[in-house]
Amino acid sequence: MDLLTIRPELLTLSSEQVEVIRPFLWVFGGTILAILASVLRVVNPKWPGFLLCVLTAVCGICSAGKLLHHETIVLFNGMLVSDAFSNFFNIIFLCSAALTMLVSFRYLDREKLQHTEYYVLILFSAIGMMIMASSLDLIVLFIALELMSLAVYVLVGFRRADRRSNEAAMKYFILGSAASAVLLYGTALLYGATGSINIHEILNFVQHNPQGMTPLFSLGAWLVLLGFLFKVASVPFHMWMPDVYEGAPTPVTGFMTTGLKAAAFAAFARVFISMGYGNGLSQVLQSHIHDIIWVIAVLTMVVGNLVALTQTNLKRMLAYSSIAHSGYLLVGLLAGSQNEQGYTSVAMYLVVYSIMNLGAFIVLAILAARNDGGLNLHDFSGLSRRHPWIAFSMAVFLLSMAGIPPTAGFQAKYLLFYSAIQAHEVVLVVISVLCSAVSVYYYLRVLVYMYMRDPVGSPAATRVSGFSSIAVAAMVALTLQIGILPAKMMSAAKRAVTSL
Repeated sequence: MDLLTIRPELLTLSSEQVEVIRPFLWVFGGTILAILASVLRVVNPKWPGFLLCVLTAVCGICSAGKLLHHETIVLFNGMLVSDAFSNFFNIIFLCSAALTMLVSFRYLDREKLQHTEYYVLILFSAIGMMIMASSLDLIVLFIALELMSLAVYVLVGFRRADRRSNEAAMKYFILGSAASAVLLYGTALLYGATGSINIHEILNFVQHNPQGMTPLFSLGAWLVLLGFLFKVASVPFHMWMPDVYEGAPTPVTGFMTTGLKAAAFAAFARVFISMGYGNGLSQVLQSHIHDIIWVIAVLTMVVGNLVALTQTNLKRMLAYSSIAHSGYLLVGLLAGSQNEQGYTSVAMYLVVYSIMNLGAFIVLAILAARNDGGLNLHDFSGLSRRHPWIAFSMAVFLLSMAGIPPTAGFQAKYLLFYSAIQAHEVVLVVISVLCSAVSVYYYLRVLVYMYMRDPVGSPAATRVSGFSSIAVAAMVALTLQIGILPAKMMSAAKRAVTSL
């Protein structure tokens, strides 16, 4: 009977607590209204739902922005927390969702897929991401992960008549479910070993019970770690990503490569830090975790960059590039507990990565033909003559991914590698720099096609919507602004990770 009793204190919120969950209320409330607008079929059915969902995301962004300097507040008996870290990432998630919806409007019209459910699914996925970044409880984290993933499974297969989209959705669903099961089983083992699923209580148990480092605890920690390594697409858990990225609608791919990766790393970082890495784990277990992540980081960078060299389809190339960037982020996670900046470099890198990757996929969504055709290298031949400003934007994003100054990617990689050197991970940094040098080849190859090759055939005229133009211009401006003046973004990232 006690398990079925709802404790009043879990349902009672003070005015201050209501204020800090306002971003969640905005997004959830707007999502429900969008569903109602879709059901009622008001006037032109595509406009009310679209505008309402975009407005919902904007309100959520503004609400989360106001909370960046708010003090940390623990909610719902320790299951969730509102702090600078969670609100910093909430802004990333909702910006990614808003820009994806803006770019998708014309794309869905062209593909004859215009349904309000598309925008609703993006917002539901964003809610899952927000809860992931705020979770202090492993079961709440699992529920948030599934809320995010289930919405994305449907989005990946949104082109129902396309076999590639169906295949991508099925692969993602099966492999994602397996990874979730591993994560959940690891959580169950940690509960059996410590008597708690709260990550702070697990750390407290470990610190006060050195003998508690039993085989049961170690196995649970390993399974949770493997679940996260799948979600961030590290080698050897990466094979789902290229097929899923290629088969999904291009705006959805952009949303996945930014929002989903940021959410996975945000949750990974919170659990990784809060469960004692660098502060509480036994020396043996910490050494084992360090060694395995060191090897996985190297494999992820090497495999991602080398396979990307062979790709001619830009969606697959950027998928393998995304795998390589996961390797760089793992370097930052390893170094975070042993340098002056802490995990600032990881938060900074995730922001920059989201900006430049989302910008690149917006450009691909603009240029894609029906069923996402026309995204091979030769299709970009002579793009600078047909669409000079689109070619320039793509060049900025690719140079940023390669880490060429004065772009944001250079600042992010410099900070990440410098923090790793401070942590005495010199060999890892050397490998990272060499892998980054390899990536320059396949990024610059796209520029060669855009600026130094003659157009192939007679490319169809591309109509660029006003929404897409605004989104691309904003991403270009941010990429260059952070590259030239990174201090404010670094300060915001440092404030976010300090609250952990």
